[in-house]
Amino acid sequence: MPIHIYKTQFKEPLTKNDTLNFRIIENDTLVLLADQSLPEGVRVPYEPKDSTFLSYYRKVAFQHKNNRYSNKTAMKYWKNDINIFFSESVSRKTKKEFMSFVKQIDKAVDSLQIKTVKKLEDSNYAIYYAGDYEYEPRMYTNKRSDYYISWNHNKIYRGALRLDRDEHSSEDLLQFKMREFFIKSLGHFKFIGDFDCDSYFSNCYSPNKKLTAMDLELLKYHYSYGICKGTDLKTFDEQHARAQEVLQKTGQRMYFLHLTGDEAGK
Repeated sequence: MPIHIYKTQFKEPLTKNDTLNFRIIENDTLVLLADQSLPEGVRVPYEPKDSTFLSYYRKVAFQHKNNRYSNKTAMKYWKNDINIFFSESVSRKTKKEFMSFVKQIDKAVDSLQIKTVKKLEDSNYAIYYAGDYEYEPRMYTNKRSDYYISWNHNKIYRGALRLDRDEHSSEDLLQFKMREFFIKSLGHFKFIGDFDCDSYFSNCYSPNKKLTAMDLELLKYHYSYGICKGTDLKTFDEQHARAQEVLQKTGQRMYFLHLTGDEAGK
């Protein structure tokens, strides 16, 4: 196994005995897996993308703190299903329209499951209005509608969306903000100026927003297992460069090992 892949897939540090069994193939250092055993997981082939798409994805998925570029910035994603709880103040019509939108995402993205639940204790995502019970106290003093997500080891495990009806004069505007914030909360995404205004990933306003083919492709790619998930930008770039090099030289696709069982939560 190439040494840089070993370091991203395994937590055990290399020892002197390991270095005795290094193999050099062309310019690549390989680590011998002597017992041929791998952690419990699923091997998925690399999903190649062209440079234009990857440029868009890097801007969207790696939101740098205070807009200061850093190779240490990491992507964020939901590992488990999203279970949405709506406060009583959210009307049936509003919920129905919003969930109709959400179902487009749920249907398109295989590894992301989204549904509603009736009890708060069964949820990991709350949608409510300012003035309701404050399900996410860290947004209590916010003067405008907003969202908040929590993550651990780059895995998002809880989200909340708080809407201020005084800020938005119509149900259409409230619905728009719900959808916009929900998209952002699926990966701590950043909206950019590279797309037409009708795209949800565009940073310009349009009353005609819709899930474009590119929007869905970005979401599907973010939740694809054909990339190594939750990595920082430097690792992401290095893995893609290596995988593309292997593909060009050999015609074969590199595999990513996605851990299950006890290792998956680390």
